[in-house]
Formats: sequence, structure tokens, C-alpha cells
Amino acid sequence: MPYQRDLNNIQPRVGLAWQPNTKTVVRAGYGLSYLATFTPAYSQGFSTATPYVATAGGTVFLSGNSLSNPYPTGILMPTGSSLGLSTFLGQSINFVDRNRVIPKVHEFSLGIQRELGWRTVLEVSYVGSRSHSLDVSQQIDDVTLAQLLQYGATLTGSKPNPFAGLLPGTSINGATTTLQQLLRPYPQFTSITENNIPIGTSWYNAGTVGITKRISAGLSLQVSYTESKWMDATNYLNNQDLITTTPEATLNPQDTPQRLVVSGNWAVPFFKSTHGVLGALVKGWQTNGILMQEAGFPLAAPSGYYSSGISPALADPTYSRYFNTCTLTTAGLRQNCASTTEPDAWIQQPPSTIRTLSRYISAIRPPKITSLDFSMFKSFTLHENLRLQFRAEAFNALNSPQLGNPSTSMTSATAGLISPSQSNDPRAVQLALKLMF
Repeated sequence: MPYQRDLNNIQPRVGLAWQPNTKTVVRAGYGLSYLATFTPAYSQGFSTATPYVATAGGTVFLSGNSLSNPYPTGILMPTGSSLGLSTFLGQSINFVDRNRVIPKVHEFSLGIQRELGWRTVLEVSYVGSRSHSLDVSQQIDDVTLAQLLQYGATLTGSKPNPFAGLLPGTSINGATTTLQQLLRPYPQFTSITENNIPIGTSWYNAGTVGITKRISAGLSLQVSYTESKWMDATNYLNNQDLITTTPEATLNPQDTPQRLVVSGNWAVPFFKSTHGVLGALVKGWQTNGILMQEAGFPLAAPSGYYSSGISPALADPTYSRYFNTCTLTTAGLRQNCASTTEPDAWIQQPPSTIRTLSRYISAIRPPKITSLDFSMFKSFTLHENLRLQFRAEAFNALNSPQLGNPSTSMTSATAGLISPSQSNDPRAVQLALKLMF
């Protein structure tokens, strides 16, 4: 079996409601769930593909394999376990942690609802979650931290290769190889990655305030504001981090600290006194709308750089330069600076050094568009129990383009530039007829 059996996935639920007085209700809840995952084991050595060669030399006039004899040189057979520890020598290998378990998430909430009058309810809530046993991967065949600090840039220097000629078809078959390759715990492989290590965590905390206006005079409205933070610890910054240590805690790539949502329905009161054919067309319409505005997701940090300690956020960011791109290179040169006095926000990381910059930067959040979905609909009575409803719906009704993230290619002239290419769908309008009986 690729994994040990996991037989303790019990999913309890509990809820509580308390009414201290006629206008106030307190609600709380907790639930344990398990995440649906599909993580099959690897089959290295037991799965081999034989490519079909249609032509030789890239032209149909030269002979290739025919359909009547597609593999004239034979089919490559899996080695299975026959090679033992020599399987995939000179290549990278992956394996799964046999102690892997199904990830779980604890979810909990506490909220207070208060009736304010005018058919309006105020709700203040806290919502949180804690996820555990998330899958983590780690490259375990690399130099140690002590070796990295000792040899530094010389790790990429050439050394005589003891595997020369012994591993044909691999990248470490030549006369020389790097010092880093020779210092690996298993130098006969280029990398060894352990996957599905059940030590990842994720945690989410949110406070919400919502006002609900129940329907009166044909209008219902709901306004909610959420302030939240979503963190993950599912990746290592460096291969030199010990497998027993906790992965780096960083923002989730979809963390959005503020979100405002306004939704409502309105029965249009106009033309009530209009009769005849015109009245049938213009009165009785209803509208729905959902408006959402949220803070942008955190920007992925550029790889191969340190932070200088200066915040890269600009007071007045533009699409042509959304953050401070001023960089100090390993040669001591300043690049992509707006002026000679602009402070360096980034320091280029020398080769073979430890990364310290987190994966995501909370101070830089590309702007998010205001999203509006809108619809209008009206029902026509065709018979006593037969109605026809016409609907007109618009998604991204404002036709606002969501542009991409600013470039983090710090040595390029495009650093900080937001490309003028739309990443969301343009306005989409659909018309529909629905028969109800």
C-alpha cells in the first residue's frame, strides 16, 4: 500500500443558539471536516513509456514507424524493483510519506444578531478555521546549512566526476560535475523529493459586520463587511531547512484583508397604474444586484532577492510603476531606481546563499476591480397555473478590466509594470425565458 490506513476520520458538528431577550440572538458553532484529496503514489521503475516515432528527420518522405509495426526496435519495459537501489541513478526521484493522513480542518464561529427596527437586523460575527496535516514537499538531497555557509559560491565550481561514464543519458555522466552535487547525501541522484508530508498548517480569522434590511416597500438589502487574515505554513524557504522544522508561515496567496459586499432586490414601483399592453410590458419588473469590492491579493515576492528593510510600497503607485523597484545588485550597482535619492528596496541575493524573503508581500497588493452583477426580470401570467418569466442578466456589468500583477523581474525594465492585459471576463449579458407551471 502507498499509505498506512487512516481510519479515524470522525466529523463531529455542534451548534448553539441562545436568545437572551426578544431582540437578540447569540449563535455559535463548531465542525471538524476532512479535505477531499487525491494523491496517488509514484510508480518510478514500474511505469515506462515507449514513444512512437512517426517520422525520422521531420519530413514525411523519410521513413518512420508504421502503424503495422509501430515499435520496430521493441517496447521499453519497466525495470520494476530489479535494479534495487540503482533505479533511476543519475536522475531525480520522488516518493511519498507512507505516514501521510487525510488533511483536516476545524471550523468555528460566534455571532450576535440584534433587531434594530424598520425590519433591520445587525449581526457581528467571528469566523475562524484551523487546518492541519496538509501536504508538504521537501527536497531532502541537498547540501546542509553548514556546507552552504562554508563553501558559498564555490559550490557551483567544477570537480572531477567519479560517476563519469557510469550514468549514460544523465546530466551527471560527464568528466566533471559541481561540488554541490558531490556533497549531496545521495550524490548519485540529482534530487530526492519527499511528498505528502502531513505537517502543513493553515489558519484563518475573520470578523464580519452585516446589516440586513428585510423586504418592505418592495426593497430588501444586505450589506456586509469582512476583515480577515489567512495564513499558511505549507512550504519551506530553503532545502536546508530540516525536515523536522515547521514550514515557513506566510500569507495565503488569496488572502484579502478587507471585503465589502452589497446585495439586494427591488420590486420597481413605477407604472403601477398603467394598464393594457403597455402596462403588461412596463410594470411588475424586479431587479437584483451584487456589488463587491475587496483588497487585492498579496504579491508573490521576487525570487533571489533580500529585503533591504525599506517597504517597497509607494504612496502613489501607478500602473507603470506599482512598487519601489530600486535594486542593489551583487556588483554594487543600482538598477530600476526612480531617482538617485530613492532608497534601495531590494538587494540581489548572491548565489548559494539562504533565502530570507517571505514568499508573499502584504505591503504590495495589486488593485482589484469593483465587481457588479446585475439582473432584471419580470413574470407574465399566461394561465391560472402557467407563468412565463423573462430575465436579463449582466455579469461584470461595469465591464471593468482586471489587470494582472506587476512584474517582479527585478533586473528587467518591466519591473513593477502592470501589463495592460485583461485577466477577468469582460461584460457578459444573457437573456432567458423560463416557463413555470
